[in-house]
Amino acid sequence: MSGSIVAFALASFLVVTMAWGLRRRHVTVTASEIAATLPWFAVIGVAVAIGRSVPMSGPAAGFFLSPTVYLVVGGLVSGLWVILDAADIHDISQWTAVSGVFTASVVGGVSLLTADGLQLRVLVWNAAAIVMAIGITRLVLRTLQNRQLSTHGWLGRGVLFAHVLDATTTGIGLERLGTIERNPISAAIIQFGDGVGPSGAVLFLFVKITAAMLVLAALDTNSNQLGRESVGLLVIAAGAGLVPAVHNLTLFALTIS
Repeated sequence: MSGSIVAFALASFLVVTMAWGLRRRHVTVTASEIAATLPWFAVIGVAVAIGRSVPMSGPAAGFFLSPTVYLVVGGLVSGLWVILDAADIHDISQWTAVSGVFTASVVGGVSLLTADGLQLRVLVWNAAAIVMAIGITRLVLRTLQNRQLSTHGWLGRGVLFAHVLDATTTGIGLERLGTIERNPISAAIIQFGDGVGPSGAVLFLFVKITAAMLVLAALDTNSNQLGRESVGLLVIAAGAGLVPAVHNLTLFALTIS
């Protein structure tokens, strides 16, 4: 417990320090730069999975726990913006997105390469979950393409895909890999679906799609350009699906033998 407190305190100090740096340098964060932080939610998902599967102790373990890991990643992104501003680099959004994808790939890749007993069948089912999520997302978007519902470009599609991926990874984990659902709300939905229908995983998928589309509908606007607040809400909505989805993919690969 003391290690977790120390980690939280250090992460909080990092965030405050980076926020001070942004304010001191008068860095203005734009809507596109906020949108570019979405890949960093994958970093959070990977980190939480590592924290649950790799034996660690002391403050190091605390950095991989929620909510500390959110502060750490937030501090890293803020620090990146300070560095880019100091280097007079103007394409901050592109650097933010690319660095997020790179960090998630490196951290996830290293964790898999160093894992004991990595199973090919788990990787195959992980790939199947991703392919299914892509297909279902495209099907939903094609079905709704004639309706007056803005999907806010790639960010809107990202919201839908993230929640569909959460559902497909959860379903494959339950049905094919023998996992259990730890989130009490998700578990209740799945249990209810198993009781009244053929599959709780199907009901969970339907609920996730509905929730994502309701968020997009609520933030629908006639404007061609979203403001920072709307973009921030969309990123949070997408992150709420992306974190558990990436967490599932990583945890399956690291723990199932």
